[in-house]
Amino acid sequence: MSKEGTGRGISTGVGTGTSKRRRVVLRIGGMHCAGCTRAIQGYLMDMDGIKGCDVNLATEKAVIEYDPAVINLSRIEQAIEEVGYKVVYEKVSLHLSMLTDVSDAVGLEGILKGIEGVRDASVNHVSSRVTVEYNPSLLSIADVKAVLDGHGYKVVSEDVYSAEDEEARRLRRLFIIGVALTLPVVLYSYPEYINAIPFSGSNIAAYTMLVLAGIVQFFVGKRFYTGAYRIARIGSANMDTLVVVGTTSAYIFSVVNTVPEPIWHSIYYDVPSVVVTFIMLGKYLESKSKSKASSLIMKMLELQPKKARVVRDGVEEDVSVESIKEGDVVLIHPGERVPVDGIIVNGYSAIDESMATGEAMPVSKGPGDEVIGGTINKEGSLMVKATRVGSDTFIAQVIRLVEDAMGSKPPVQMLVDKVSGYFAFIVMGIALATFLAWYAVTAGMVEQALIPAVAVLVVACPCALGLATPTAIMVGMGKGAQYGIVFKNGKALEMLSRVDVVVFDKTGTLTHGRPVVTDVIPFSAIVDAGRVGSDSNTLKDLLRVASSVERNSEHPLAKAIVEKARSMGIMFEGVEEFKAIPGRGVVARYRGRDVMVGSPRMLKGMGVALDACEEQVAKLQNEGKTVVLVSVDGTPVGIIALMDEPKQSSKDAVRMLKGMGVDVMMLTGDNRRSADAIARVLGIEHVVAEVMPSGKVDAIRMIQADGSGRRVAMVGDGINDAPALMQADVGIAMGNGTDVAVDAGDVILLRDDPVAVAIALELSRKTMGKIRQNLVYAFMYNVALIPVASLGMLYPALAGLAMAASSVSVTMSSLLMRRWVPRSRR
Repeated sequence: MSKEGTGRGISTGVGTGTSKRRRVVLRIGGMHCAGCTRAIQGYLMDMDGIKGCDVNLATEKAVIEYDPAVINLSRIEQAIEEVGYKVVYEKVSLHLSMLTDVSDAVGLEGILKGIEGVRDASVNHVSSRVTVEYNPSLLSIADVKAVLDGHGYKVVSEDVYSAEDEEARRLRRLFIIGVALTLPVVLYSYPEYINAIPFSGSNIAAYTMLVLAGIVQFFVGKRFYTGAYRIARIGSANMDTLVVVGTTSAYIFSVVNTVPEPIWHSIYYDVPSVVVTFIMLGKYLESKSKSKASSLIMKMLELQPKKARVVRDGVEEDVSVESIKEGDVVLIHPGERVPVDGIIVNGYSAIDESMATGEAMPVSKGPGDEVIGGTINKEGSLMVKATRVGSDTFIAQVIRLVEDAMGSKPPVQMLVDKVSGYFAFIVMGIALATFLAWYAVTAGMVEQALIPAVAVLVVACPCALGLATPTAIMVGMGKGAQYGIVFKNGKALEMLSRVDVVVFDKTGTLTHGRPVVTDVIPFSAIVDAGRVGSDSNTLKDLLRVASSVERNSEHPLAKAIVEKARSMGIMFEGVEEFKAIPGRGVVARYRGRDVMVGSPRMLKGMGVALDACEEQVAKLQNEGKTVVLVSVDGTPVGIIALMDEPKQSSKDAVRMLKGMGVDVMMLTGDNRRSADAIARVLGIEHVVAEVMPSGKVDAIRMIQADGSGRRVAMVGDGINDAPALMQADVGIAMGNGTDVAVDAGDVILLRDDPVAVAIALELSRKTMGKIRQNLVYAFMYNVALIPVASLGMLYPALAGLAMAASSVSVTMSSLLMRRWVPRSRR
């Protein structure tokens, strides 16, 4: 199972040795269907130096891996243009201060043009404006601002020209033109029914239709000719081919029957005009729908505030977020968003991290705690030291991962792409057969044979097939990020939906990963014999003795005992002759007495009689607890029991997974007794205990090889459990809320909550269910309507409307997933 890192733009390098790969994400304009994606992929993959290429129709992006020693980015962009498509750039206009003369303008132009990802830059010193045309997948506006700020230029205002918005406006404009020109064509097409308008049924009306329909055909529909031409250059066909062949045939047939003298029963100008206009409407609605499907990315980009309050030399200063550097201290008042990732140096508050980790409740934070840029400070004022800025912030990392994942294809999409590759040719074959059959049946009446053939070409919709999977993937991954779940690629999402067994690592995943004191039991009858000083023998006395000795130790159990004493307000006292016995305990002199704090085995080995407390020790150990005994002058005075307690949500996660029909297992290096105790509490029946990391890999392998064909997901921290995560069919790495760069996991959970595993599984099944639903609809649409069209029962204009509606309906179906809420949140 291959596990790869992810990244975007020029920052990602993959590989070893002298052959280093780079990964780049490019936005591509002009794609209409799955045939377009196959054309680009096929052309690029034939080039030297291209190691991998995934083109996604819904996101209109290509994820390309290449060897920079063999091919550069400019050549890749040129190759995309050679196929007939274009790399989309966006434009931003920035109003600057501190721009004084022409030499400043020339120098700044040179600096900006030297940035990879900038296509062109123009600086006007008179208006103090900079216009930059850039690749949004390689560069952000924040990056441009940071460069300007680094050279002493302050951005006063900005105007962004979005390529997506521009494309939507262009499609809307073309649709309006199409409607305006098509309406008179339709009215003049039926003089026997509509004869009240001027020139109805006359030669002037026929010639007017020829001109108006021609404008619709070749101006409004120009994009279809462009698409058909470029796909034909590489010997393929797509939706554009079908539309062009069908509408052009109808238009040319009508022209032939108009000039020199109109033959009205053989004129069908309304067919190509209505079809082109309806398809343009479909493209416009599809563009708006796809924009909504990817709106999560835009929402995340908008989370970061534009301004921040930096404290420098004791003076507060309002600065742009782009100018904040690592180490700067930022002041954040209640109600404000945290501008960058950082560590609290002063103040206490509750932080709303729902946008980052999906955690619904605000999280209490204080000095030393990490905060995430974009989250909301709910209560007190905070002083935060910036630790990650720019493209290194949490938001930037998540956006990068989600965008890369949206651009990847699950296995089901690869199969659909193969089918779509032959779809257009099959449809053209059916259309030709339809024409010949009708031509024979109608004794050579071309117009009677042409209309059903055109209807077949127009009604067939490879777009619906091409959009069925990527639109659902986009929405599904967006919902995942909303709940603190990041799928690294489409394959991970599809594989997780098929998982039958979820294996949890215990420590740090189902439990907190640190021991806490659960029981403090002083032996009053025994303590009298070994009384310490003049203090009364209470629970606090026992903890005071133990913690005063243990605070000199670095052992996790010792720290837990000290923390318990501190939480109860117990004051520590000094000790003498402290000595740690590795793996067993500690000894010291306390108030002139010999004190031992350690395991029963240690105390017994040092001659301490444990007969009176062995029953209690055994009872606590059977509950999975670690027992620490305290003795004074050779007499046991009490027991302190500790345990790595399960997280509150672990039991809910196990219950939810079982409710979805998934077997739950626990894997741990702890002793059998402790592991079984935790498993009983959580309701887990299958436990593998006392295993080393390599043993965890073997355990996963055994489940996979038991002959049942079960697919396994492994949940761990992504570091200590990396080998087991790599072996599993799906590796789920549980992060800490700020680190999303976990290489071993196919799925990353941004919050430390096992319930997120159940949500991820539920979401993956929901998304794959939506994909199957979309594909069934898209296939059934074509299977049902192509025969209807071939039988002459579907007029081409209605066929065009049906085709446009099919693409939009598939996209809208995927958008319904935006309403999805996991069962645990209902």
